Amino acid sequence: MTVRVRETQAQRRGRMRTRLLDAAVDSLLEVGFAGTTTLAVQKRAGVPRGTLQHHFPTKADLLAGAVEHIAARRSAELAQEFEAIPAQADRLETAVELTMRMLSGPSFLAALEMWVGARTDPDLLAALLPLEQRMFELMHTGIRDVFRTEFPDDPRVPTITEFTIDIMTGLALRALLTGDVDRNRILQHRWRNAVRILLGTQPPDTLTAPPR
Repeated sequence: MTVRVRETQAQRRGRMRTRLLDAAVDSLLEVGFAGTTTLAVQKRAGVPRGTLQHHFPTKADLLAGAVEHIAARRSAELAQEFEAIPAQADRLETAVELTMRMLSGPSFLAALEMWVGARTDPDLLAALLPLEQRMFELMHTGIRDVFRTEFPDDPRVPTITEFTIDIMTGLALRALLTGDVDRNRILQHRWRNAVRILLGTQPPDTLTAPPR
């Protein structure tokens, strides 16, 4: 005999909230910040207007919720990426590639749309900044720890980690505009060589050596 467990009101509310936020994130990915209206999200989620307004009375409330939703998703993805690193992996190569993957997935692209909107929306900016700071700290800590596995005592590792994140962010944005994945691969390889040269594990004349 199958026993059905009834959802509590809080569970139903949480499930509907997640459905609406998933619809908001999907909208950001497909039509961008400008096209993500409350009406568009309502239709995408397939719910009555009153349902959306009950959970998110204003667009600002919806977008603030979407910011937190994206942050939670990105935090989970970061944890999974770090846990999946093989013990025998080249730590430097892994750190650079992992940083680029974090800056190329759907959650990052949705967050990028929020960045664009926050430029002219003070309320969205206020909601976005602390969460993006948290995301940066999580990424920085994880990538720094990957570097430190190979270079445990080098005081330059935190700075190199920050540079790696900033450079890979620039490359990710550049690739969005140009689609030049091969160029990005070359520049990632050069950055890895530059780090090894800086940390004394590779001679300077290998900086522009082609990727293997």
